[in-house]
Amino acid sequence: MKPLWMIVLFFLSMGSFAQEHVFITIGSDAVEESFKNFNSFKSLKSSHGVSVLKIKSEDIERLSKFMHERFDRCGGFILHSSYEEALGILSTHKLRQETKKKKSITYNINQSSMVQSMLSLVQESSIREMILELSKYKNRYYKSKFGVQSQEFIEKKWKSIIGKKSYISVRSYEHAKWPQPSIILTIEGKKKKDEHIIIGGHADSIAGWFRRESATAPGADDNASGIATMTEMIRILSQSDFRPDRTIKFIAYAAEEVGLLGSMAIAKEYKEKNINVVGVVQFDMTNYKGSKDLDIVFMSDYTNDAQNEFLGSLVDKYLPDLTWGYSRCGYACSDHASWHNAGYPASMPFESAKRDMNGHIHTSRDTIDAVGSGGTAHHAQKFAKLGVAFLVEMGKLD
Repeated sequence: MKPLWMIVLFFLSMGSFAQEHVFITIGSDAVEESFKNFNSFKSLKSSHGVSVLKIKSEDIERLSKFMHERFDRCGGFILHSSYEEALGILSTHKLRQETKKKKSITYNINQSSMVQSMLSLVQESSIREMILELSKYKNRYYKSKFGVQSQEFIEKKWKSIIGKKSYISVRSYEHAKWPQPSIILTIEGKKKKDEHIIIGGHADSIAGWFRRESATAPGADDNASGIATMTEMIRILSQSDFRPDRTIKFIAYAAEEVGLLGSMAIAKEYKEKNINVVGVVQFDMTNYKGSKDLDIVFMSDYTNDAQNEFLGSLVDKYLPDLTWGYSRCGYACSDHASWHNAGYPASMPFESAKRDMNGHIHTSRDTIDAVGSGGTAHHAQKFAKLGVAFLVEMGKLD
């Protein structure tokens, strides 16, 4: 039996923990509905469609579930380390507007021969195999041992693909506040290595909101499909001995589902170091063809207009049998928002219009057999081809 003072101390500490608050930014369109479901919310300030809220830390994971179910956003908010950091997002409205409209570089399509040769190498089977491998983990939650093990698998897989190429490296990016690392692969550029192109996708998966460390969350579509799509791009570039003029980075982000934590940390570091990023593309869910009339959908909000148009031109040029269009994603719906808020041009090609998105994500039913592709990765294959075309055309200088 524990002494009385230990029992009292325990309950006092639990009460303190339960009352701990954190600060988030969230789309103002979601505030009213959120207040109906969370008693702990306190609205602090709003500006230009973004609101700063104070919320109990214990409600964060339930909020991510709510934002998915009610607004089809993953995660749908950004978790900040302080009130000052959250408040700083409101002051970046002008920067975000400039980022949406600016044109960082001159977009050209002039590498047709190289692109066409690489596109013929893209294999549905290798994408499918990677989705299945990642889906074997019970979950890839950012606080669970499975979330760490799955990232170790991605790091090992990427290293096995690149072999001993001296200009390609893979490293684990450790985060101080949670165990799951992000994984970064770098292909060093030749002529303008200080200009960076970022290809990203989140590697974590969740199901429900209670006991997520032990929940069954295969996350085949969300987002094993995006990581598998990126892995196939890496395989093609490496197999083709492609050496870009600009530096290319592939990033498998940790902790996207709970407030874009991994991508925000990395984008913030890049901004603080004044690293020149000329383009960011996020691959978050690529294997569920939910829209009958569209193959690839570009999110028009919190993204860069010129880069979106360029990606559409690449579809027209290299994938003429495919259809593409636009949809809206909402505030902080994926990791591209971290880069957009930091002032970098970002895009998010998505598997369907938002109204048609996969209803199985964030559940134990998010398996490759449930995505409407007959257990294949044919839809994701389209995105891998688009990614290869983008990297070759963006990576090479005239």
